[in-house]
Amino acid sequence: EFSMLTREVRRLTEDEGVDAVVAGGIGPDEVVLRDLARAHPQVVFLPVVHGPREVTLRRRAQNLFRFAGDQAQGVAGLATHVFRELGWRRAAVVIGNWPSGWQERDAFVAEFCALGGRVTEQIPIVVFDGRGRDVSRVPRDVDGVAVFSGQLASPAAFLTRLAGRMDHPARELVVGPAVVDAPELLRATAPALVGVASTSQVDPARMHNFLRRYARAFPGASTATARSEAVTGYRDAVEALLQALERARGSTERLPAELARLRLELLGGPVRLDRNRQAVTSTSLVRIGPAKADGGEPVLTSVGRIDDVDQSVGGLLSSSHEPSTRSARCPHGRPVPP
Repeated sequence: EFSMLTREVRRLTEDEGVDAVVAGGIGPDEVVLRDLARAHPQVVFLPVVHGPREVTLRRRAQNLFRFAGDQAQGVAGLATHVFRELGWRRAAVVIGNWPSGWQERDAFVAEFCALGGRVTEQIPIVVFDGRGRDVSRVPRDVDGVAVFSGQLASPAAFLTRLAGRMDHPARELVVGPAVVDAPELLRATAPALVGVASTSQVDPARMHNFLRRYARAFPGASTATARSEAVTGYRDAVEALLQALERARGSTERLPAELARLRLELLGGPVRLDRNRQAVTSTSLVRIGPAKADGGEPVLTSVGRIDDVDQSVGGLLSSSHEPSTRSARCPHGRPVPP
């Protein structure tokens, strides 16, 4: 709740006098944090999750540093995979009617159309509308369907039914990081999505090593808890803060400058900040494997990585681009690099 977040951040900054705040739980929180940062320029703010692109593109706060890619950055490379490896030329896109769905869709459509593909349908799943199982609106006369919908839109039943009507889901269906980076949603849909490709904002090998260390430190915690952004996002942001403090030798005056010039390895791979203090990050291309027989988490296999992904996603999205409920344009343009 934004009121609770605002009240707690104000207590920390105005009453407790903290020097840095690491905060956030869902993407829209970061818009609130940006505005709070503008009101408290003496405090460093680090948002923790993959949120809206506008946080570091509009009304920027000089004291806010985001070491997580925005939601559009997480889709980089997926359209190139379906165009070049799966042979898609005509695609339909299904989105959760929510900011994460709009941003993932916009990045995919821009990349797919730049390669020469055509998006024939853009179909929203309305959050909480009770029609989450209806797949009849998804056309069959396309090469494949891309689904960008996260936990909030409850797409598990939809994805299961959609995959069930396909002859070869691994060739005809891809999903966005809002599916594979959400542990509960991935577990619910993995049996129907075996072999399906996605992108992830987390490198599978790095995540595997992190989960082993986490299990030793917190034996009672579930793997799903450890994989959630509520843990991994805070882990990465605090790691960045600690490294910058070490470089600044504990000086809070030097802290902003050290944060800005950091180059570090986080769970997604190498990260640095651009001039807007936004992460230039890496995206992993992954394939969904079956759940383990013991009821463990589904396995994600890495099949590639795209480095140096900035907010423009290789020049495909302008800084003025605003994701919305409106369908994304599908212009043919300069192909993305190989």
